[in-house]
Amino acid sequence: MAKNKAFLFAFFFIFWVKNMVAQTGFSDSTKLLPLSEFLALIKQNHPVAKQAKLFTRTAEAELLGAKGGFDPKIYGDYEQKYFDAKNYFSTGEYGVKIPTWYGIEVKANYLTSEGVFLSPENKLPKEGQALVGVSFPVLQNLLIDERRANLFKARQSQGLNQAERDNLLNDLGIEAVRTYWKWAFSFQQVNIFLQSLNIANQRFIAIKSTFDLGDRMAMDTLESYTQVQDRSIQYNEATLNFQEASLKLANFIWGNSEKPTAFNYQFSPQKLEELPLSISASQKEILVQNLVSNHPLLRSYGFKFEQLDIDRRLKLEKFKPKLNLNYNFLGNGFQLNNLFSDNYKWGITFSTSTLFRAERGDVQLAKIKMENNRLLRDQKALELTNKLQFFFNELENLQTQIQTYTNAVNNYRQLLQLENTRFNLGESTFFLINSRESKYIEAQLKLAKLQTEYQIARAEADWASGRLIF
Repeated sequence: MAKNKAFLFAFFFIFWVKNMVAQTGFSDSTKLLPLSEFLALIKQNHPVAKQAKLFTRTAEAELLGAKGGFDPKIYGDYEQKYFDAKNYFSTGEYGVKIPTWYGIEVKANYLTSEGVFLSPENKLPKEGQALVGVSFPVLQNLLIDERRANLFKARQSQGLNQAERDNLLNDLGIEAVRTYWKWAFSFQQVNIFLQSLNIANQRFIAIKSTFDLGDRMAMDTLESYTQVQDRSIQYNEATLNFQEASLKLANFIWGNSEKPTAFNYQFSPQKLEELPLSISASQKEILVQNLVSNHPLLRSYGFKFEQLDIDRRLKLEKFKPKLNLNYNFLGNGFQLNNLFSDNYKWGITFSTSTLFRAERGDVQLAKIKMENNRLLRDQKALELTNKLQFFFNELENLQTQIQTYTNAVNNYRQLLQLENTRFNLGESTFFLINSRESKYIEAQLKLAKLQTEYQIARAEADWASGRLIF
């Protein structure tokens, strides 16, 4: 009676296991979520991907601001003094200034003045006076000045911001790919333990039937039942791991409304065993050769170097004396006559430093910053080259191990099938069946892990080479 109750409990347990498996939704009806589609979703909606787009807009804004240094300026100035019922003076100046590329500034003014106590230099024709003038540097600021330096640096900022954008996307991409393949591995684990659980269920039912016919010992039935229990525990743990991996994957999936999207457990990843496992020697050589020009982080050092060199050129310009010439054509009202012979105003300004200590210090600092930037770039290039070589070595090692374990899985499968045949003929024991099956499961799990590590290492090689994952 007690034995019958035990078997009844076992059948109820088997029924519960089958119902649990059905509720988890791991079936052939799951929708495939390829890595390419997953990355496309991230690039379109992920906050970090949208943040990366701001780098482009920032560069455009910086360039626009730098171009503003060459915008014409309209100005006006009016001043009046009225005292003791007398108009002492009223003066006005209205005009436009137009800066040009080589530091030359063109202006057009209109001056007015009236009053009882005007200064002699402020006396003008009754109609006022039009003025067209030009100011240009002869020495300092002729080749480069603040306006042109800002524009040069803003143009370099476009490349710099693009490189920083690509680097941000590259880092986001590798994290997403790692998460995806770990999710794929957990999905593979679930399928392996689900398959082993189904086999254990079928074996228990078959052994129970033969026991009822008197062809099996009760120990075999009990042992097969405990195997179902073990497999169900393993399946539960794998399911929990898959759910955890799915939640981590969901961190990368955002909707169009800039809100995270709940993960659909009906999604399934690409199958690890169907992915290619080869990278040619020529591909490796190209990745190493193009590392400096391709990797966004190293490209950013190049753009920073160009900006620092512009600062250095501007500092060197300060060693030249300031020598500026001004020439203005004067009119009678708006009439401009005899401009070069009678009606003009001109001037010259000159200044220079004596010891140039400030200038020398600025140039030395600029050179130090350039050298520091170069050293940082060289160090980072070495680190990335070594990482790339490490990933290549890892890929070769993993490829060899995958081939070995693929053969091992096939061998363990054949051994298990042969042991099952012997067991059905009564020439083997349930202990040997269980041992063969455990080895087969371990080999499957090891192979899936190696395949996962290979795909991650391949993505890391792309990341280290600067070849964008997106």
